[in-house]
Amino acid sequence: MSNIFKTLAVSVSDSIMTIVMKRPKVNAMNSELLTDLARVFQQASTASEVKGVLLRSDFGSTFSGGVDLSSGHDMCKAKDRSAIDKFFFETLPSGVLSPISCSKPVAAAVNGHAIAGGTIIAVACDYVALGNKKQFYFGLTEIAVGIPFPFKIIKALRKQLPPSSVRKLIFDANLITSTDAFKMGLGNEMGENPDQLALNWLRLQSKRPLVGYQVCKNKWWKDVQSLVATEEEKREYFDAITSQECLDAMKNTLKKP
Repeated sequence: MSNIFKTLAVSVSDSIMTIVMKRPKVNAMNSELLTDLARVFQQASTASEVKGVLLRSDFGSTFSGGVDLSSGHDMCKAKDRSAIDKFFFETLPSGVLSPISCSKPVAAAVNGHAIAGGTIIAVACDYVALGNKKQFYFGLTEIAVGIPFPFKIIKALRKQLPPSSVRKLIFDANLITSTDAFKMGLGNEMGENPDQLALNWLRLQSKRPLVGYQVCKNKWWKDVQSLVATEEEKREYFDAITSQECLDAMKNTLKKP
């Protein structure tokens, strides 16, 4: 199995693949990290020795800070339609939604801030364990800087969370504590050792016949997987994120310490 990833550390032990995001300093999601995530989950799907996948971060304070806003701002400022279409409608969803395309059970151990894309990839996992030794934050903050969500991502969020929680996360665009996130349905268990909770769940799944899980998971996500962005959606998205209002909001956010 290939383990040539600049932004990930990958290992397999007792049939469980562990994927550790390690892009300094906060696992900001640039094209490289998103592409690595898509590739490694595809590898997990085809590796016969892998019965489950654990996703975690190498950084104690942060699971993922979401999309790299600096590179996103530069891309939007350049107003390169083809680059924007490719990143926001191909690279981004294939990365942050990569757990849903994996044929194996996927668990996330979250023990630090999971912001924007960090929240999305956690929600896309089959099981999420949260740490409770410290407070950290979740949030979908995109609208705060004028960035809309591709419909495919909205659809995926609505599959995993109560509608009222999705609406609050998207339209309030605020950060919420891990405790409040758990109350909203973001997470299956909370405890002192989220890695162990996630591994316990994966080991339970690995003792069961995999085929039934795979069939159900495929059916659960089929309508999301089949979504393809229309030209109208891409144009609407392009107009929004290249507007001066949006560019100014991103620039001002980048100036904050």
